[in-house]
Amino acid sequence: MTEFLHQGLKNCYTVNFLKIFRKKALNFIIKNYFCACFTYFKLNAHYMKKFYTNTAALLLASLCSNTASAEFAFDSIQYGKALWMTTRFYGAQRSGYGPNWLLASYEPTNVSPEYAQYASYAKKGVSYIKDADPSDGYDLVGGWWDCADFVKFGQTEFYSAYVLLLGYSEFPQGYKDYYSSDYNGYIGSGDFTWEGGAGIPNGIPDILDEVKYATDYFLKAIRDEKNFYYQIGEGGPDHKVWCTSVFKSALPKELGGELEGSRSVYKLSKKGTSMVAFCGASLAAMSRLYRKYDAEYADKCLAKAKVCLQFILENDEGNTGAPGGFYGAKPKYESDVCVLFTELYRATGEASYITKMNEEGFSDFVFNDKTYTHWYTLCYNNTEDLAHYVMGMYAGDVDPELAEKCKVRLEAIVNSYKPKSGYILNVKNNEWGILRYPANQAFVYGLYNKMIGNLSTVDPYALATIEYIMGNNSSNYSFITGFGDNYPQYPHYRNIYLNDSNNQKVCKMSQQHSQLGYLVGGSLNPSTYPDDIDNYKSGEGGIDYNAGLVGALGYINFIVNPSTDVKAVSNDDIRCHLYPNPTTDFIMLDAKATGKANVTIYDVEGRTEMQTVTSWKALAEGLDISKLANGRHLLKVSSESGSTSKMFIKR
Repeated sequence: MTEFLHQGLKNCYTVNFLKIFRKKALNFIIKNYFCACFTYFKLNAHYMKKFYTNTAALLLASLCSNTASAEFAFDSIQYGKALWMTTRFYGAQRSGYGPNWLLASYEPTNVSPEYAQYASYAKKGVSYIKDADPSDGYDLVGGWWDCADFVKFGQTEFYSAYVLLLGYSEFPQGYKDYYSSDYNGYIGSGDFTWEGGAGIPNGIPDILDEVKYATDYFLKAIRDEKNFYYQIGEGGPDHKVWCTSVFKSALPKELGGELEGSRSVYKLSKKGTSMVAFCGASLAAMSRLYRKYDAEYADKCLAKAKVCLQFILENDEGNTGAPGGFYGAKPKYESDVCVLFTELYRATGEASYITKMNEEGFSDFVFNDKTYTHWYTLCYNNTEDLAHYVMGMYAGDVDPELAEKCKVRLEAIVNSYKPKSGYILNVKNNEWGILRYPANQAFVYGLYNKMIGNLSTVDPYALATIEYIMGNNSSNYSFITGFGDNYPQYPHYRNIYLNDSNNQKVCKMSQQHSQLGYLVGGSLNPSTYPDDIDNYKSGEGGIDYNAGLVGALGYINFIVNPSTDVKAVSNDDIRCHLYPNPTTDFIMLDAKATGKANVTIYDVEGRTEMQTVTSWKALAEGLDISKLANGRHLLKVSSESGSTSKMFIKR
């Protein structure tokens, strides 16, 4: 009997109820299943009540979920929560005026007696508002800190922004709009939790709100074709006092602060090619993705992206490392420049960008290099994966041979990421921040699956990897700070403790802000993870750690939890509800519209699959889509009443 009950509950999840929701089939299941259960539990009313309650909940979840399948370890809502958390994390990395949601209302507390004389210089909720070129006061306020500390390192900042934008660009329906860039709902209520739902949507996907804060700074960083700012602050002084960024800013420069004026600023007139390329690629991508919300801002981004390219073409003399030895000079950087050229082509449609890229020899590595990666996996220091994807996906109209070769090389890279056994991706070349690498690889798997047109299901390698990080592992331990019930309580992240005592041992996480979404370095064995505030290798994270994870979660949500927010995914002017979704043979559109409706359905590659002219009334009664192939489709309807676009899944 126990085995029967177990199998019955399993079937509740694995059977697609949208397929069997016919009276006879459903009545048969309910009758036989509940009769057997009643026989088993009839002597115990307490257990009978509990069983019916739990089973009803399971049935409801099965009927309502887009992903009622045993292959998923979490309810579809949880993938959305994880994406919300890991995206909003970037708001806690905001330098300058912000607002930084983590610190918006913060003033120094528990100040160390050794530095108490500086407390009065701290300004509520802001950090490093004096960043500027010391030669002429050129404003450099804003941008993101690198990790748990407060230096703005270009090696990770420009790369991370681009990875985030690429994820949104390729999987837009995976991202949603829960809040606005000023965090008004959270800050006003003091409720920073997912469950509280205090965010106030502003009609712009949250990912764009977060990255725009970075690109606002990037517009300053590429001052002109001869001046590029790539680092603000220094690691050595920054590490001298353990405290929040609010208090750190009030300290003298020798302690990492800005009491006497701007901290150290590092500028290039040549070299720095990789950082300049990703600065430009981020601006080019933002010009394309943000245009529907602010065309003037998009134009500014595109103009500065072109300046980045000019800087490279006129001053291409390699790369530079970060002062203080925190980041070494990147050995090769051709792939980064190819990303910039391709993103400029995507933003403008001008084929000359691909032609120029080839003429300058930046794409030669695609044909000449015997190895498919300059290093060992996607990270800020090795980005061939990204170049192969964007060129393979978008350069084919100009150079089919180049695009085809890139596709072959990306397939080889993806295959190299597969483990010898199991499904969790990993490359064990570096113990420091080990989980960022499989997270990045999961994102690459998502990109690859889009390139080959396979978006009907989530890739099992990508899914298993991200679910491991979320807590589907032997210890049920989440490596995303604040996600689930069992997560790091002592991550190496100064601001989460809201403590300025310069004593890590007395720090305790602020539970009000605990849903930080911070991916710690983690461990490939959760039972051995040391939850230690002083452990840099496993307990620290950074903007580049989260970037690949956010992209992978965007890919997963694109399939299992797609956005239905019209503002976030289209310029449509009619609100309607499409159901059932997923579906099998038909869909219905409930909209306040009348008259004729011109219907077109596209596949994931944009190819037209079906066209018809009908009426809004007929659409409300049902549209037959039984002849469509299984997978994701985009439906567009236009009429005199307005238009709408909806994604749906046919199974």
